[in-house]
Amino acid sequence: MCFPRCIYQCYTPDKCQQASCDEKEGCVLTDISEQCYDADKCYDYACHPDFGCRYSEIVCDDYDACTADSCDCLTGCVYVPLEDDNDNACVKWACDSLTGPYYTEVVCNDEDECTDDYCDYYSGCVFDQIDCGDYDACTEDSCDKELGCQYSNIPCDDYDFCTNDYCCPVNGCQTTPVNCDDENACTEDTCDRETGCVHTVKHCDDDNACTTEKCCPISGCVYTAVNCCDMNECTEDYCHPQLGCVYDDVECDDCNACTQDFCDPRSGCRYVEPKCLCDDLNACTVDSCEPSFGCINVEINCDDNDESTIDSCDRAHGCVYLNHSEGY
Repeated sequence: MCFPRCIYQCYTPDKCQQASCDEKEGCVLTDISEQCYDADKCYDYACHPDFGCRYSEIVCDDYDACTADSCDCLTGCVYVPLEDDNDNACVKWACDSLTGPYYTEVVCNDEDECTDDYCDYYSGCVFDQIDCGDYDACTEDSCDKELGCQYSNIPCDDYDFCTNDYCCPVNGCQTTPVNCDDENACTEDTCDRETGCVHTVKHCDDDNACTTEKCCPISGCVYTAVNCCDMNECTEDYCHPQLGCVYDDVECDDCNACTQDFCDPRSGCRYVEPKCLCDDLNACTVDSCEPSFGCINVEINCDDNDESTIDSCDRAHGCVYLNHSEGY
């Protein structure tokens, strides 16, 4: 109930106050701006004297480009850090507070020259071991982390002086026999594993006294028959393999008792039938020669068939015919 103090109606000077009448104090102004507040934290609430309650949406900006700014009606501004939603493992997500998210390419370098470095969209950096194979059987292939592929020649030396050692890119080490032929037929060519080719003088001795031996570098051992001719027709010349030249006297017997057999060194056997061979120096014989028997001395017949003579023979003069008167 109002007392006479509030005879007149109480008016409010603005929209943010409410006028009422107090029995004792009369018109009382009560601030009603609190009525403008709401539970929604996303708005600023205020009371304007002329217009009353005013509602303005809160701008939730933390001036950080790396947050997603929003407002929750119960809690107010919410600042959620931005997250990487990129599926590409080859870029790295980062955020700058002033400019916001940005991506940098991932550098896949393990500083190892023995790997092939690249980036896979899904898995990121991949470091594959590189293949240093040069398909050359004459090299040993390896890899140095700092230098990369290294190729060192394979040593094919078999420490055998009797082989030629070389390397074939397809088949690797190869060996071929050393050719020790010195193109000299007077040497025996062999090979020693530790010293190499050996050329030993060939001995051409055939242990035959009937040959002379020499060696010709082109054709090798040459054996020439020994000439045993002594230029003497009175010897049979021949050669015995162990004794060498042998000279046997020629036998000049012609089995003819009527000849004198001898040998002339120049012409050989001579068979001479001397006229006086069978002469017995006896005029009383007829001398002849029979090849089978030799000399035949047959007494001559001095019979002159004359009875008036005495027939005789004188060794010196032959037949002598004397008259009987002369004979006495």
